[in-house]
Amino acid sequence: MVTGYERQHRKNFSYVATEGADPQTVDQYTKLITHAVNASSIHEQKSQAKEQAAIAGMVLVQPYLDYGGNDQAQGELKIKVWEYNSFLVDPYFRSPDMSDAQFVWCQEYISKPEAERRFPDKKAQIYPMAGTPQRYGSFYFLPENYNMARNDLMVLSYVWYKWTRKKKRLYSKKRNQFFDYAGGDEQLEMLLYNIEDMEEVTVEVPCWKLAVVLNDQLMFQGENPLGFDGCPFVPYYWNYEPHINYYDLRARSLVRTMRDPQFLLNYKIVTNNDIAAATINAGWKRKVGAVANEDNLKKSGQGWDVLINDGYEMTDCEKIIPSAVPESDLALAQQMDDLIWRTAGVNIENWSAQQEKGVSSLTVLLKQAANLMVFQKYFDQWDYSDKILGDRLLQICLHNWNAEKVKLYIGEEPSPFFYSRIFSKYQVIVEESDLTPTQQNLQAQQMMEMNERFGREVFAPSMIIPKLNITGKAEIIQYLQQQEQAMQAAQQETQVFQHAAEDAKLKELYSRAASNLAMARERQGRAESNIGLFEERLSEITKNRALATKEKMEALEKLIDVIAKYGEIEAALKMHELQSFDYEQDVREEANKKDAKQTALANEFLTRIMGSSQMGQQMAQ
Repeated sequence: MVTGYERQHRKNFSYVATEGADPQTVDQYTKLITHAVNASSIHEQKSQAKEQAAIAGMVLVQPYLDYGGNDQAQGELKIKVWEYNSFLVDPYFRSPDMSDAQFVWCQEYISKPEAERRFPDKKAQIYPMAGTPQRYGSFYFLPENYNMARNDLMVLSYVWYKWTRKKKRLYSKKRNQFFDYAGGDEQLEMLLYNIEDMEEVTVEVPCWKLAVVLNDQLMFQGENPLGFDGCPFVPYYWNYEPHINYYDLRARSLVRTMRDPQFLLNYKIVTNNDIAAATINAGWKRKVGAVANEDNLKKSGQGWDVLINDGYEMTDCEKIIPSAVPESDLALAQQMDDLIWRTAGVNIENWSAQQEKGVSSLTVLLKQAANLMVFQKYFDQWDYSDKILGDRLLQICLHNWNAEKVKLYIGEEPSPFFYSRIFSKYQVIVEESDLTPTQQNLQAQQMMEMNERFGREVFAPSMIIPKLNITGKAEIIQYLQQQEQAMQAAQQETQVFQHAAEDAKLKELYSRAASNLAMARERQGRAESNIGLFEERLSEITKNRALATKEKMEALEKLIDVIAKYGEIEAALKMHELQSFDYEQDVREEANKKDAKQTALANEFLTRIMGSSQMGQQMAQ
């Protein structure tokens, strides 16, 4: 239930940027480690370590580089799982990552050829050694100690102990911080030249040293060959409680609490079997001579009669009734059976939905997920161990792999800050991704649901098919990609036609707008010419009026000459009337001109308004 759920929901390593680091660099970290762990089946070994932790309480996982595989120059990234019977650790450590431990002693058995392969420079010392594991072996629970017939094995011990060493670091006075840097003296000079605030300092840092002993002879002693200073082991627990006084109870397994009720259940089962076996459960009890055909008593089936002799009663021959185990004993055995699971935190009824008949599979899944809440603490501890392991794996890669190998793994050039300890700050996150078949199927289902929710093709079928557990993926994906390319070509042709049609419509709108502008200009010219004709006509009217006035004045002049003969007063009155008439003529002429100009301006304004509104409507269409 527990380890199977963990295998179906394995979590992958992800790296996120912190402290203003470069996002491209941490994305490349994720690509690199994902490729490395998938190539070396590290996820499967992690699951085995967690299963061993659930059984034994604690195991150690050690990442390392294997130089005996395909890459004998820079090594392949792998992990070694040390089971409970192959290591001894400082019992006083309290930190879950073992950073405060003082030593770790691991031991294994290897053959002499394997020892010569691992230590080629020590062949002279290895050759006279004898394979006597019972003499040098100190870990008595290793299975090799129980096979005394094979005496050609050698005991190899790895003793890791806490120490300190000198280390060059960069110090910033402005920030009051220390920074690590990668590379040699050239990179150091470049950093100090470009960053004025930095200066080189030498400090003492804690580290782990290693002593390798083969049959009580020292083979190697020195600093961690992988280059990093942290603890080389990653502990995987089931239930770790460092505050408990008894050391043997600090790291407990899942089955530790199940052992006592299991022992009681086994004892009760044996007792009930003894009760059933200690009594006569079959046969007949009878008086001697009461049964005429005694052989029929030993037979079973139909058609066998038991005859009673004369002088005997039917009660003189009775069937033996089998004795039953008391109901109280059966109930007690059932209680002990239930107690095994309750002490572990498992509710079998909720896991299997036996209490509810006809329950849906979705309900069973929901109940199973709810029962996992009891084990959330232990899953969180595994996640924490995975985070530490992800950090150790990346440190090994950064200390031992060059840029050419990284480029081969991630398919692109490493970023400028890839090997920088200053700008490549990261944080390890473990989360579920498309790693296991169950997760891939779930992701494919989610992708199809997103297509349905959005009402369009967010994810193409060629992106969904690789996530499904079906055969012939390559042929299906190739066929789908051909279909998608054909559909894209058809869509491009359709878009070209649509663009051409829209371009033609736009050009037609431009031509209409140009013709409308020409018509507006023509109308404006006609309006101006009409104004000129109107003014010409007004001038002709004024001229005609002047001629009429002239004739009137000649007539009046003659009249005045006549009147002068009769009197001056009448002549003055007639002259005043003539002047008033001329003034009225001038006023009317000016008013007519102003009226003509205002009419022309109004017509011009109306023409512009109408022209602009028509162009706006055409452009909107």
